[in-house]
Amino acid sequence: MRKLLDDVMRTQGKWLRIYVAKEVIDDPYEKNVTLTNMNSIPVRAIVEDLTTTQAQWKMPGIKIAKIKDILVDYKHRALLERSSKIEYQGEMYEGWREQGKMQLREQPGVGGNGYLRLYIYSKVV
Repeated sequence: MRKLLDDVMRTQGKWLRIYVAKEVIDDPYEKNVTLTNMNSIPVRAIVEDLTTTQAQWKMPGIKIAKIKDILVDYKHRALLERSSKIEYQGEMYEGWREQGKMQLREQPGVGGNGYLRLYIYSKVV
């Protein structure tokens, strides 16, 4: 199973750019924080579009403009959990978080080496 998904990822996978942000405290008394994005890290993923109706069921209460369901290699878990923005085809997305924690689902693989599935979305402006 893992070999098949590896082949699909290599041939049909799209590139995502993952941005990790660094917090800079501007004013410790007012607790003002500025986020500065670091250089992006490219990651190959399988990307699927979801409809707004699917988004309402999967992510209740979040107003979105676009939503994607992505599948990435498990080795990128720490990077995804620390990400602030995810770029796909020139558009910026956010990972779906609840109580500050990225919502990742593990897809089992052979020998514990699987894939992660998560939702990324862009907000309504």
